Amino acid sequence: MRAIAATSNVLVSELDQKIQLAKQKQLTGVLLIKSSVIHQWRLYFLAGQLVWATTRTHAKRRWFRQLLQHQPDLRRYGLSASSEWTYGRLARLVICKKFNRTAFSKIVAGYIAEVLFDLQQQGTFNFQQTGRGFIYRIKPQKAYNLPYVNLQTIQIWEQAKREWQAWEYAELTQIDPNDALEINDLAMLEDLASPQLVQLLNSLVDGNHTLRDLALQANQSLMPFVLSIFPHLRNRSLQLKSVGDIITQARPVAQNNIVVKFERTIIPKDARIVYVDNNLIDSQTMATIIEAAGHRYSNIPDPLEVLKKLVELQPKVIFLNLTMPVTNGYELCAQIRRLSGFKDTPIVMVGSGNNSVAERMRARMVGASEFLSKPIRPKTVLKTLIVLGVI
Repeated sequence: MRAIAATSNVLVSELDQKIQLAKQKQLTGVLLIKSSVIHQWRLYFLAGQLVWATTRTHAKRRWFRQLLQHQPDLRRYGLSASSEWTYGRLARLVICKKFNRTAFSKIVAGYIAEVLFDLQQQGTFNFQQTGRGFIYRIKPQKAYNLPYVNLQTIQIWEQAKREWQAWEYAELTQIDPNDALEINDLAMLEDLASPQLVQLLNSLVDGNHTLRDLALQANQSLMPFVLSIFPHLRNRSLQLKSVGDIITQARPVAQNNIVVKFERTIIPKDARIVYVDNNLIDSQTMATIIEAAGHRYSNIPDPLEVLKKLVELQPKVIFLNLTMPVTNGYELCAQIRRLSGFKDTPIVMVGSGNNSVAERMRARMVGASEFLSKPIRPKTVLKTLIVLGVI
């Protein structure tokens, strides 16, 4: 695992330097990237701004996912699963005011983010197999030949880096989100998985839809969804397979009296989650996990500012470190519970790895909803958020 992370860090650092250099030199053109004969990527820059990205893998599926997420009423624009998805086609609809510009920007940003994630993962795979890194080539172009939409693309690249880092932390590096899921042993799955998860998978999984497709249909961010099925991939009741760039009609989720946890979110995606801790490294780790799960993150390092900041931020979940200067997590938790707007807000106490049963009981007595032990790991944080109904 350490060797994989070290390889990835070198590749990502090199790629980051190329993107930052393109920005500094105000590049207008294409950065061509190759890791093998099969895997090739194109990053399009306009005056140093990354405005588009392409690769050969699942181009239609990417468009379809982004359209479903940000502009689900496809028929209104004469589009369907079999349509030819191109940047130019949608851009022309935007220019003619036949397609929402904000939705278009979100679609393009989401598409770029997926390509950048795959670029990091496939580059790492290729290096492990061949010992070769990326090959870069710059191809200048005229500005009018480049696609353009006003995006915060440096932030997109930073987000893609955090998502890949979280994927590594969660030990999912060998899981390709472009692979399709299928049920290999239904009897074993029914014995070992929760009824809610079995129902969800029976409703959605048909061997044609990728992990990304299924996460979208389940109304989940990618990593929490994959973590929920990961134990069943390991015991082989579920399995992955490669699929081509073909879209088939999604199977509708069965509607009955059983509530499928993954079909709903008690707390919506993009909710604000706060971590109270003065440890910079732990805060950065938590930020990577929370943001990769699709939520906004804020850190409050000063315990004396906690109550004021919470009122300002109005978070949906609070992670509260047990040991801090001046005060401690128990006292802060009790104070937070006395605030009228935070009587029911989930509070997760975060303690050291050797916390006793008595400490956990004390945390419950002062109003903590859950208890989490350090070191902070993606699996435990995301499992806690799932228990709380956040994801």
